[in-house]
Amino acid sequence: MAIPLNVLAFAEQNKMKDMIDAFRDMYNEYQSVEYGKKVTFDTSKSFEEKNEKLHNSMLDKIKEISGVSYTGFSDVKLATNPLFSWATFAVVGALIDSILPDTVISDFGRFAEVRVGGFGDSFKWDIRPSDLFVITKSGRGKRNSFAQRQYNGSVTLIPENHTVTVGEDVYRILAGKGNLAEYAAKIVKSFETDMAYEVYAAINNTYDNLPTQFREASFDETKFVQLAQRIAAFNGGVKPIAFGTKVALSSIVPSNIIYNDRLGEEYYRTGYLGNYRGVDLIEMSQKADWTSSTYALKLDDTRVYLLSSSQEKLVKVAIEGETLNFGDTSISANANLTQANTLHKAYAVSLISNSHFGILDLS
Repeated sequence: MAIPLNVLAFAEQNKMKDMIDAFRDMYNEYQSVEYGKKVTFDTSKSFEEKNEKLHNSMLDKIKEISGVSYTGFSDVKLATNPLFSWATFAVVGALIDSILPDTVISDFGRFAEVRVGGFGDSFKWDIRPSDLFVITKSGRGKRNSFAQRQYNGSVTLIPENHTVTVGEDVYRILAGKGNLAEYAAKIVKSFETDMAYEVYAAINNTYDNLPTQFREASFDETKFVQLAQRIAAFNGGVKPIAFGTKVALSSIVPSNIIYNDRLGEEYYRTGYLGNYRGVDLIEMSQKADWTSSTYALKLDDTRVYLLSSSQEKLVKVAIEGETLNFGDTSISANANLTQANTLHKAYAVSLISNSHFGILDLS
């Protein structure tokens, strides 16, 4: 996805295009190192070298934008300067906004469409009817059959504000004691993960409301094929793809599988079959539930989702405006001499589509 226009304008005005490219590359490596994602990045420099270089570039740009003169970033007084604080989060916010839409696409791009707009924008999707006209046999003397009409529907999404408040770490960053590049990367990952939760929930929470013909309460080889066949038929012949966590996909196996043949070799190598009865199986990366005190996981390991992802994206994601930051007016506002900074990002996620899909519940 292209860099949002508002971010591009800020980057060009402040000569930050190279910095944004460097951040996107560093974030890809951050994803690979910290979360094992299969992404491409520059391997000619080490992660630590790129991280340090980007951090220093950000500090130089903050100095330039804020116009604050200083003798060294070890001076804690910089943390009390409102211009320095504003410039810090202007730079951090631009980096976040430059990559956040792409992170959602990389996670759920097969079934989520992402749009980015400005502040106050609402996002409208037109939904075309998916059913065909009914053909009627009639005699030569009959002028017409019953008249059929189809109309496009429309759905509007209005983004909702989402916030994250960071305390002592921000004080250390503004005092030059923390790494701005890692800080920005962690904020991106936090918002990305929350969006992923909402995209997943938009599909998963529909199970009870799906027509019975598009959901199965247990795995059965014949029913799996019938469900895939039905979804393809009602999506204009577009074959569905089955998505699920590795645990969920591991249950999609033939009853007579021989574990020393080619299928068995693939199963032991990947943890699931790549294709079952003509339906491709695609793993969804499991997500940690960071609110859980028991190390719970967010994605349901007992469900598989059959979607015709090449027809129309099931879920729509609307992202509004820039990332905003509001902080304490003074370090002395808190008894422990820290600052609380709250970052605001507005987005909305909803299931909006004329495409049919199915859910297989393995529990």
